[in-house]
Amino acid sequence: MSAVEVDLSRFLRLPVQADDGFPQAFRLSLGTAVYTVALTVTVVEEETLATGRKLVLPEPGAFMVATVTRETPGPPRVVLRRKLVPGLTYEAAELEFVAVSMVVDPRNLGAAGAFGSEVVAGVAARWAL
Repeated sequence: MSAVEVDLSRFLRLPVQADDGFPQAFRLSLGTAVYTVALTVTVVEEETLATGRKLVLPEPGAFMVATVTRETPGPPRVVLRRKLVPGLTYEAAELEFVAVSMVVDPRNLGAAGAFGSEVVAGVAARWAL
């Protein structure tokens, strides 16, 4: 369950509450804009869940998708929808996103609970908002 080495000094840590379960969404205010960040986990094979082990995403048949919608200013607009890979930086209009680690206990899929899930990700402005 090791995290990818990423320099997070220029990123703000996203307020992901893995114990709240997945899917989950939260609002983020950055500069003059407001965004909704939604995180979903897809597991293709039932057998993957049957093992009971924590999922270190992405792995074969299991992944996390981030969808970021700019709510204001202007009409709502999806600026990012991607499968996340630790260490990759994703450009989303005026923002950058990075995932550092995504560890999800299967019991947190569709349910809340303190099962040791942890998702660390960050956001930064690419230019002034």
